[in-house]
Amino acid sequence: MNLRVAPAPLRSAGFTLIEMMIALLLFSLISIAGIGLVETVIGVEHRTAFRTGRLAEIQRALFLVRADFEQLANGPRIEGDTVKLVRSGSDLPIGYRLSNGALHRIVGNADRVILTDVVSLHVRFFWPDRGWSDQPVLAGDRSRPRGIEIVTQLAPRANAPSG
Repeated sequence: MNLRVAPAPLRSAGFTLIEMMIALLLFSLISIAGIGLVETVIGVEHRTAFRTGRLAEIQRALFLVRADFEQLANGPRIEGDTVKLVRSGSDLPIGYRLSNGALHRIVGNADRVILTDVVSLHVRFFWPDRGWSDQPVLAGDRSRPRGIEIVTQLAPRANAPSG
């Protein structure tokens, strides 16, 4: 007896169309999630760089103001909208004023912006016998204040990244 066995149907070694579509759908979802994550990280990086730059600008301004007032030799006095003083070891007058939304430091004839986006500037002086005053000296008085308070209000920057 001669038995013949029918050959087994040929199986394809590749993927079916359904399997390919499911793989593409999963790849698409993972790609979209990855793109969203990358955009979020880039946004955080931009905001952090902006805030770090702003903080550095504020720290530089505070360093200059503090150094000038710690080495106070003569003054301070107020002339118009400018607080003027002279540092010890120097005859060059130094001034601070608020103009066009920026804090300016004036040394001699050189006027330099040290802090931008400033809304207001208020200076007060502490006298042990009369407390805090807006006046740096009284007429004929040669003493110096024991403390100086400088308060600035900074504006939010229009070009700041949101978030």
